[in-house]
Amino acid sequence: MSLKLPTGLISPEKAKELNQQFIKTRSKELDKIVEKLDSKPKKKDALSSWFSLEEIKNYIAYVESKAPDVNGLRIYFGAYAKKEHNIEKSNTSTVFFVPTRIAPGSSQKDGIGDPDEGGSDIDDLEGLNKGAMGNPPSGEYPQ
Repeated sequence: MSLKLPTGLISPEKAKELNQQFIKTRSKELDKIVEKLDSKPKKKDALSSWFSLEEIKNYIAYVESKAPDVNGLRIYFGAYAKKEHNIEKSNTSTVFFVPTRIAPGSSQKDGIGDPDEGGSDIDDLEGLNKGAMGNPPSGEYPQ
């Protein structure tokens, strides 16, 4: 079996560049929001989320078993509420996965559209969250 490489691979240098640009243009403002919401002047927002490979594989297997027409996963940004049971995560950012399929009536369905344009969320299946925050939560790439 030959290995088919993903088309979206980036170098470690590009990953660092993207993370640094996020920090430079967004994280200070997000930190201010978290500090204000939690009334903790030094609390920082999360800069990453971690999911085990096994957890992601299990999620993909679950989604494929429930929706054979799944065509991808969309990653959404989210934020935990102040009342989050894990006080460390309260008001901090997170990401979660939602499965997608080709939208009915889409030109993708007819093989005409761009296969990379994504799809429509499958909103009757559970998403995947509960990734672990980086250690420390404000740790930069690479950790």
